[in-house]
Amino acid sequence: MRYLTQKRWFFVNAAFVLLLLVTVLAASTIGSGHIDILAALKNEDLKDAAILFSSRLPRILLAALVGMALASSGGAFQALLRNPLADPYILGVSGGAALGSVLAVGLKLSFATIAAFAFLSALLTMLFIFALARTRGRLPSHTLLLTGVIFNAFCFALILFINALVTMEQAYQIIFLLIGNLEATSYTTIAIAAFFILSGFSILTFYAGKMNILALGDESAEQLGINAARMRLIVFIASSLMVGAAVAVSGLIGFVGLFIPHVIRLLFGADHRLLIPVSGLFGAAFLVTCDTAARTILMNTSYATELPVGVITALIGAPFFVILLKKQQRAF
Repeated sequence: MRYLTQKRWFFVNAAFVLLLLVTVLAASTIGSGHIDILAALKNEDLKDAAILFSSRLPRILLAALVGMALASSGGAFQALLRNPLADPYILGVSGGAALGSVLAVGLKLSFATIAAFAFLSALLTMLFIFALARTRGRLPSHTLLLTGVIFNAFCFALILFINALVTMEQAYQIIFLLIGNLEATSYTTIAIAAFFILSGFSILTFYAGKMNILALGDESAEQLGINAARMRLIVFIASSLMVGAAVAVSGLIGFVGLFIPHVIRLLFGADHRLLIPVSGLFGAAFLVTCDTAARTILMNTSYATELPVGVITALIGAPFFVILLKKQQRAF
């Protein structure tokens, strides 16, 4: 494995920032109708400007933020649990956020209120799971994992119960929330989500070096002067805030947190100082690409509709998960 130098860290991150910018620019030009980006930026064509700034750009920015949150938190959870099959939804926070969203849909609340319900539910779920999993002042990874899995199952049972009571229109909206959908939203909502996601991303990037030690096990971390329980708590809170904010604005989008960290790990190694930030940047570019495909792939066909972005990520991520699982089985 190549030693991570400051120059290599900067070069790789700069390359993925450039990739993200190119992806965002390309996605801005792709849609059901062609627009002139330069004319839209100069406000010379009001129609092009309206399409770019009111429809495409909010969706692209949202996709980038959600992709960053899911991918970087996926890498962090894999270090936290020392489990390469872990993803952002395995610890129960997503189930709590989804339950809050579905409850708000059932009460016929506005989109902004649905997002607020989802995020509040994610915060309460995070505190609840932490309280349940904590043992004698410590946060064991296996207890955290089991608590999250059980809580997720409980939340989805309640979601199915609510789904049975609502109207067909509300049931359709719930399905889109559970599959994942990046509908255009207000810049205010995007700014609020960006605050939590970028804050969590910055914390994970800052503590990425200590995640290398945490991945060795609690005993090794303690011997090297790292408070494993405190470190696990920081990673759990920062990642959960990101996942909660992502689910609040996009619903459940699977496999990004599993797929992207493994791709980066295969390309650049397991050093979390590089894995966490690059996973976030690549996850952002990946989800922007998937959402662009989701909103255009059927647009010029007889169906003339959009796919939920979760369908695209699942079609890519599910085969990768099977390959990874088989690889793990052969290792044992």
